[in-house]
Amino acid sequence: MGDFKLYSKNFVLICVSGFLYFGSFYFLLPTIPQFVQNIGGSAGQIGAVVGFFTLTSVILRPYFGKLADGYGRKKFLLAGSGVFSLLFVLYAHAGGISHLYVIRLFHGVAHGCYLAAAYAYVADLAPIQRRGEVMGVYGVANVFAMALFPAWGSRIITTTHDFNYLFTLSAITAALSFLALVMIDDSKPDAHGGQKKGIFEAGLKPPVLAASVTFFSASTVYGTVITFLPVYAPEKGMADFGIFFTVYAVFTLLSRVAAGKLSDIYGRRKVVLPFLCVLAVATFCLPFLSNLYMLAFIGALFGLGFGAFMPALTAYVVDKTEPQERAGALAFFTSFMDVGITTGAIVLGIIGGWLGFEVMYGFAGVILSCGIVFFAFFTGRQSR
Repeated sequence: MGDFKLYSKNFVLICVSGFLYFGSFYFLLPTIPQFVQNIGGSAGQIGAVVGFFTLTSVILRPYFGKLADGYGRKKFLLAGSGVFSLLFVLYAHAGGISHLYVIRLFHGVAHGCYLAAAYAYVADLAPIQRRGEVMGVYGVANVFAMALFPAWGSRIITTTHDFNYLFTLSAITAALSFLALVMIDDSKPDAHGGQKKGIFEAGLKPPVLAASVTFFSASTVYGTVITFLPVYAPEKGMADFGIFFTVYAVFTLLSRVAAGKLSDIYGRRKVVLPFLCVLAVATFCLPFLSNLYMLAFIGALFGLGFGAFMPALTAYVVDKTEPQERAGALAFFTSFMDVGITTGAIVLGIIGGWLGFEVMYGFAGVILSCGIVFFAFFTGRQSR
């Protein structure tokens, strides 16, 4: 694809597509529980609606990654974003919770298809000496979408109570993501040769598996914090806890690009491990939360740590794989984020219900610490 520049057509368009795609996803993130209740669903059914989406996305993502390695990234980007857009229209016609289950299953399929190809496409664009920087810049699109669209979606429902309007807006946003992808050039690494891999062969390579386990440990913390902080902070006397998410977003944006570039200069391990430790410190501080200043400080550490280690760890996975297995490896790797978030929300949530949120966050910190030690041990052996 020629010499790479951050303002090149393909990279700008894939970032625009990512921003719009994740925007359409984030419109529903805070509002889907309200919609389930609106059509007569119970609390348990809210969890099932969220779980069906995650389940199909995680299970099928490595399969779509393998196909994207063989047939090119663009086809699966277009298929994922196109179907994702069309399915929003069906939400308005869901006659009951059973219909919604089916829609969410297919929505998860489309989500897995898009993500399997998106990260691999960006990795194909990035020259090896700038891989961390490029992955970090692409991640900013997701952060911007997270900062804007959930609040926008919540405001729409709060002010209008019109879910049909929200679904229409989500469909249009995803459709614009699709249109941005129409104009990109395709990337098909198999055209350059190389042995084809099995569905899970690339993901089970020791470096990829080590990175995935580490990603799982950090994502478990993320799922726990994002899910339960809105309940935990008011218990500590901080009803206005929005400062955490604001500071988190700011520090994520600041760290994501800078740390990715640092990993290109000093190596992935020297960036991943210190910033994971920053994330661990933030997690272990949560049981001692006492005021808004401390909440803002934890949000800053959380954003700094999570925002910085992700592009470096993703670049590490790309470094350890061949182009013809890249999508499959990244699909396997990124699926561990969904698994970790679900584990944090459900498994650690049970611990929080039994023993209290302070103990829950302590457990989350221990899980992350185990992930840090594991990655340090594995990469230390590899370097020796």
